[in-house]
Amino acid sequence: MTDHKNLKMFKEKVSVRDEELIREILKRCRVAVVGIHDEPYPYCVPMNYGFEWEDQLIFYFHMATDGHRIRLLKRDNRVSMAIYEFLDRHGYKRVHNEPHDYRSVMAYGRAEIICPEQEEEYLHGMNVLLAGQRWPLITRITPDMKNRMLILKITADIVTGKAQYPVSSLDEVPIPPNIPLD
Repeated sequence: MTDHKNLKMFKEKVSVRDEELIREILKRCRVAVVGIHDEPYPYCVPMNYGFEWEDQLIFYFHMATDGHRIRLLKRDNRVSMAIYEFLDRHGYKRVHNEPHDYRSVMAYGRAEIICPEQEEEYLHGMNVLLAGQRWPLITRITPDMKNRMLILKITADIVTGKAQYPVSSLDEVPIPPNIPLD
């Protein structure tokens, strides 16, 4: 079994370990691909998210009240996530002599399903999600939400970041835009 806490990146020089830089990458991205245990293949689902990071990195997602992913999570709540931003530079000037550019975060953790009956935590998770997507916040749970939506809370145990080339400051996190060739 892989020890994800001690897993080394092939190109360690482009790893991003600084929490502040990883937080900035997460703010820029909108979608996490969540990998859930299934047989014979992992079940991967792209989901929009919100997050908070105080003592631990916690992600919040919304999902339907029934379905394959819920059945899988009830059986095994260990998940992985890939969150990334990518820019192809084909036909544009290269930056750092690279044909493309990316920033990414990988996280491994445990998922918990939050029901509307857990009102305080449900509203908190929903508002973290809405703030992350820059949507208006809510103050109450509507009957429609109770019937249609659960909150998925994932607490990350392991978090790593990576970039196309080394980044060491917040102003290096945004991917430089494409500039047309002359």
